[in-house]
Amino acid sequence: MAKRVKFQRLAKMQPTMTHFSTVALIVSKSSPNIFYDKMSGIERGVLTLTIRDSPNDLTICKCWGQRACVDEYAAMFHIGHVVDVVDAKVMSLPEAPPGEQRYHPQTTLSSALVVNEGYGYVVRHNSDDSDTIMVLQQLLQRPIKPLAAALKLADVRSGLGSPEKMIATYVDLLVAVAAVRPVREIKRKVPAAGHSKVQDLLHCLEVIVIDASCPEGMLLSIWQADWIRRAQQWQPRRTLLHLVDVRVSYSDFHRCPVLSHSNCTLMGENPLMAGEDCRLLLAFAATVPLKSFDGCAQAELDNLPAAASIQVQMTVRQIYSRAEGELQDASTSQFTSVLYGMVTKFDLDGFSKHINRKCTACERLIPRNLEDCSTEACRMEFLLANDGPRYTSYFNINIQLSDQTGTLVETRLAGNPAERILGLRAEDFERLAERDKSKLKWRFLLKYFEARLLVRKPAGMHKNLVVVVVDMKAIPLDKLVENVAVF
Repeated sequence: MAKRVKFQRLAKMQPTMTHFSTVALIVSKSSPNIFYDKMSGIERGVLTLTIRDSPNDLTICKCWGQRACVDEYAAMFHIGHVVDVVDAKVMSLPEAPPGEQRYHPQTTLSSALVVNEGYGYVVRHNSDDSDTIMVLQQLLQRPIKPLAAALKLADVRSGLGSPEKMIATYVDLLVAVAAVRPVREIKRKVPAAGHSKVQDLLHCLEVIVIDASCPEGMLLSIWQADWIRRAQQWQPRRTLLHLVDVRVSYSDFHRCPVLSHSNCTLMGENPLMAGEDCRLLLAFAATVPLKSFDGCAQAELDNLPAAASIQVQMTVRQIYSRAEGELQDASTSQFTSVLYGMVTKFDLDGFSKHINRKCTACERLIPRNLEDCSTEACRMEFLLANDGPRYTSYFNINIQLSDQTGTLVETRLAGNPAERILGLRAEDFERLAERDKSKLKWRFLLKYFEARLLVRKPAGMHKNLVVVVVDMKAIPLDKLVENVAVF
């Protein structure tokens, strides 16, 4: 006859207990930490589960064992599962000194649970006990901290000070999801047994989050597999996140402050009982255009200025100085310019990709490695109700314009202006023979043009300078000479 387990509430834990059992909800989970044990000559590891069984009681459960045991736990348990922790040892949790790195979320209890392989175990709770499972799973949407303590994104950005003095810190936020980008794969080399190194594949998901104080958004990086899986189901402008102890730091790559999910971060999805704060945030998020957060600069192709309104002539050097150098004006995010110069790069018949695709349902960019939009709502719409085309194609060609002061390397000939200037649609270009693409290229390459440009400065999620061709007309050499300007 099987031993009957006596389950207790987490609040009843005492550091002297060695056979503590409880039923709790997994609200977060670490990646397995695997290491080589020199004493036993085998690989061992630890998995940290963050669990709660009431709105006020939250702690961690560390599962130790050989690699096979830890990997099995990692594959078996996911965020949102209700589990039985049986015969665990209770240990005191020392308080982390201020400023010191934390390796697990901050708990509301002073004790934690430890399960060692062979001494205690964790299993999924009996599925027949649906009442207990339903009650505990509701805790996923119960805020872990008061939402009133959450900071605004604008306060976080301004509070870090100048980039060179920024120190990474941890903050609480209430934000809306604005965009979920495709998962990126990153390779790294890690130590293995025998002092060798093996290549490990990491996955990273980037999410743009917004609030009313920061409509341009901030980047949130997620590296943990379980949260990546959940984040891919988040709906832009409809999913709210309560971020607890999320890391904020300055990114040299993005040239702006960014957020990242760390070992001590907790994330609550669509918090319940949040009142007016959540209602106002959802109402604000509904007004933000989805396309403004696309991974490419598709948003710059909408609402382009009329070509006739662009009158101020500049050289390449003046454009760079006004966009990034000594002449820049912090009060404006973009400006227009007329540039007279030669097209020195127009690689239509090379290996570069010149056609982008956007979903006809949500009008967002479709990554090159995908056939269709990855958004679940769009897939359902096409499956059930929409028999039309799933995407439209548009030009996105990098060209370079040169004058006597330098070369403008960021110029893009894209969208409707590109179709008008090239004289054909993006769909027709894809069907051209290589010989015809070469002929088209030489209609422009090494020829002189009057180009009317929209220049967007690096800012927020747009870390690079963007220069969009609004109109472009070939000119003879004598007209070029008349309009040559010196800096």
